[in-house]
Amino acid sequence: MSNALRLAIIFTIAVLALAAPGNAHPDHSLVGGERAGPGEVHIAGMLDVRRDRIRLDGVSVSVNGLSAPVSVDGHFAANVPIAPYYRVDIGGEKVFAMVQTFGNAELRDEQCECLVIPPIELLARKKGRIELFFGGDSMAGRRYFKAASGKPAVLDRATLDRDLDALFTAMKPYIATSDLASINLESVVSEEQPGTPSPKKFVFYSPPELTNALRRAGIDHVALGNNHTADYGDEGVNTTIDALDAAGVAWSGAGMNIDEAERASRLKVNGKKLGIYSFVGWRGTWTPNQTASETKAGAAWGPRKRVERVTTRERRAGYTPIMHFHGNAEYGDRSSELSVPRFRAAIEQSAPVVIGHHPHVTHGLEIYRGGLIAHSLGNFLFDQDRPQTQVSYALKVWLERGKFLRAEAIPLNILDYRPVPAIGGMREASLRRLHWLSAEMGTVMARSGGHSVVWREREGFEAPDCRTPAQFKLGRFAPACLGENITHGRNIIPRGDFENARFGEATERFWATRNAAIDFRTSEDGEGYIALLPDSLSKSAYLYSRSYIRDIYATHFTWEGRIKLPRGAQVELMAKMQPEAGAKPTPSTRGVSLGTQQVGADGWQKLHFEFTRPEEGEGAARAFRIIMKIRFDDRTAAGERTIELDDLALIEWPNEAVQRDPANAWRWTHQRER
Repeated sequence: MSNALRLAIIFTIAVLALAAPGNAHPDHSLVGGERAGPGEVHIAGMLDVRRDRIRLDGVSVSVNGLSAPVSVDGHFAANVPIAPYYRVDIGGEKVFAMVQTFGNAELRDEQCECLVIPPIELLARKKGRIELFFGGDSMAGRRYFKAASGKPAVLDRATLDRDLDALFTAMKPYIATSDLASINLESVVSEEQPGTPSPKKFVFYSPPELTNALRRAGIDHVALGNNHTADYGDEGVNTTIDALDAAGVAWSGAGMNIDEAERASRLKVNGKKLGIYSFVGWRGTWTPNQTASETKAGAAWGPRKRVERVTTRERRAGYTPIMHFHGNAEYGDRSSELSVPRFRAAIEQSAPVVIGHHPHVTHGLEIYRGGLIAHSLGNFLFDQDRPQTQVSYALKVWLERGKFLRAEAIPLNILDYRPVPAIGGMREASLRRLHWLSAEMGTVMARSGGHSVVWREREGFEAPDCRTPAQFKLGRFAPACLGENITHGRNIIPRGDFENARFGEATERFWATRNAAIDFRTSEDGEGYIALLPDSLSKSAYLYSRSYIRDIYATHFTWEGRIKLPRGAQVELMAKMQPEAGAKPTPSTRGVSLGTQQVGADGWQKLHFEFTRPEEGEGAARAFRIIMKIRFDDRTAAGERTIELDDLALIEWPNEAVQRDPANAWRWTHQRER
């Protein structure tokens, strides 16, 4: 098959993936309600009940805690105070409770001067149905206690229980609606280093108070079949198990010997018997390695035959088998040839769900023989600074009489090392990646409000048009139009719209400053932006990415955004290449100049820089940090000096071969004529 034909097929599937029953906007004539008053916004949406033919009597909707009356045809509306976020709660005895969170810019509709939520699909409560919640890689050590220079620590020993609970605040409402919640705990649990660390680069341990925080957050089970459970040998495995048992959190995938490691957690959920087990995909090259044996503690190793044996054992014992599997390459986009047969082996032996993790980035969903494989959920609670690891999703799965029925992906922003609902650019980045990578495996994702869903059976979808990339609007979310005379690009920093930069106590850590304070603000209409507060007029103010940007496929770039100044200034763009290993450290803001732009005090103005970086290999530049230096023209006069910035984007423009490779089709957010 030619690349062109492959691209056409994948594009068609991805277009189909963006449609769902009722995916059109609600009819504006039916939005209803009185015009919002000062400081309020009119927010409207509709409930899609066609799949299960649900009667809406007894179904309630609230927005930020305020009732939004539901009409007989499913439309709801309310006037609510303008806020950065709008949490929609849907409940009723006949339906599974739903929670979704939205921002302003992604919903704003000029036709009605209101916010319009795309239709949210409801699922009926029926006998034999249960709802499960799954999260990816999780830990609470290392940078949680010792943050990067200039940033406060997330966890303080003096207030540890309170701080740990705060890590789950944003997701607790989503977890609470589920019958069972399970995550991958990728860490030893111990008060202090429990023993000699394994001879590898990264080893983790989290405080024992974490296990009680997990329980308070609603986490019922953790998978231990991973490459960090045995970071401190037998002693570390022992302290981890003891802490989980003391907190009443079920676990599987590790043990003091191989029999214990391969034992499933057998749980009853609303009368349904589940057997949840967990494997790691490799043994480790060091001695002693990370997997359990007859005489050694460790994680359960999962070659195909063991996957088949344990899955069959649980099924024959009368338990619905559910597998966690820790495999695949870190930061890779797709499952490996080694992992896929193991995932599928569990489905072949009647497991309805397989949950993958380890890459720290998300992979697609696959419907295989009627079962669901989530190839990688990415991070859930983790302290990584790489931007691509902070675009993630959690997964809700519904089983019906032990069979997979439906899944719903909740886009996440790993903000301040904790999961929060993704909105704006971060939601788009999560959904775009999920839809495309699922489409490659033939899985048609649909949209429900701001989430993505897939059913065991997929039919009745209508293809929407593609779109010209522009500001993200949830109601217009669709694949980019591909054209012969078009150059395609990707925004590497989807968090630059600042819509998702602060959520409760969680605050963005990607951006750093020098000679200025940084303040994440909300405009009168509820949209986010940042303000730099220079120390003085006499010094240049710097804004830069705290992390080096590694996820690069090009050498040509555009830096763009909007800026508002109280007086004229020169804006200089610089790049600092990631140092070689062992190189002497240099100041964070010392880089190569990429160009300058003069900006006046004339309200919001555009920033635009075109630049190239040297190729390091395979058409891509070396990882670099982006730096913006702002120097006022008048450096002596007193007065206002606040600098406001919004919609910052770093767009890469790969070469033709990269653009036309179907494996990269999901990446493109921008386009321009050749």
